[in-house]
Amino acid sequence: MKTTLAAIALAATLGQPASAITFPSLATIYIGAGVRDNGGATNTGIATIFHCTNVSGLNATIRFLVLGDNGAVQGNASQIIGHGGTVTASTKGTNSYFDDLILATGEVGQGVVNIESTQSGVFCTAETLDAAAAVPTGVARQLVRINPHPGTVE
Repeated sequence: MKTTLAAIALAATLGQPASAITFPSLATIYIGAGVRDNGGATNTGIATIFHCTNVSGLNATIRFLVLGDNGAVQGNASQIIGHGGTVTASTKGTNSYFDDLILATGEVGQGVVNIESTQSGVFCTAETLDAAAAVPTGVARQLVRINPHPGTVE
């Protein structure tokens, strides 16, 4: 009985999770600077990789747009993922992850990524890594959240 009352009290304190916002079209959810790719072959040199997970409860279209230091588009791809799914996009193929989307950016020195989604309940991370390594070896990249998901702070 005590356990049940404690669980009810905890649930009342936490409340229900906020609902995802469905955007009428693709909306920017993250921007991140420091995208880097040395322009070498797949699974060699330096690449930047992005992971996004959808917890919105609905299908989400996610788009990755990479711009070079001069603002020119260097990579652009999108994919639909279901609730609970994760999509991984990379500037080129890597050995340490299953790359769902290869952006084929070529060399990127000081690029930026714009990640868009049709749902607010999508959360992303990024890293620049050694594309040849079997174990991820690299640097985490800070993404800035735009259009936040209700009830979250990033």
